[in-house]
Amino acid sequence: MRTGATAVYHWAALLIAAGAVVQFLLAGAGAFGAESFDAHVSLGWILHTAAVLVVIGAIVGPRTRRAIVLAVVFFVVFTIQVMLPGAQDDSPWVAAFHPVLALAVLGLASHIGMPAISRPRGASAPRPAR
Repeated sequence: MRTGATAVYHWAALLIAAGAVVQFLLAGAGAFGAESFDAHVSLGWILHTAAVLVVIGAIVGPRTRRAIVLAVVFFVVFTIQVMLPGAQDDSPWVAAFHPVLALAVLGLASHIGMPAISRPRGASAPRPAR
């Protein structure tokens, strides 16, 4: 079960990273002529909900302090990020940090997810061709 939870921890983060890239596209579409930002908003909440899987995966899977703290920080940053557009009327400069924190979410999700696609620890590097 621990191995499966570790896989969920890494792969959910990678899916969130991929979704974050799509989010930039959807935000651009909303800014440059789409009828609304509804697709961007909906996908954002779906990705935020998926971030819960990263936290659960960290607790059940790796169970290292580093993994759990990283997952919680990721979730907190993500939560702040999705709440910022609500501040646009009262504090537009605060709301302007929404895309900046989106980059932080993308970076954290990529960092958490990378072990899923990199070579296993302890595996030797491929030998150069002669």
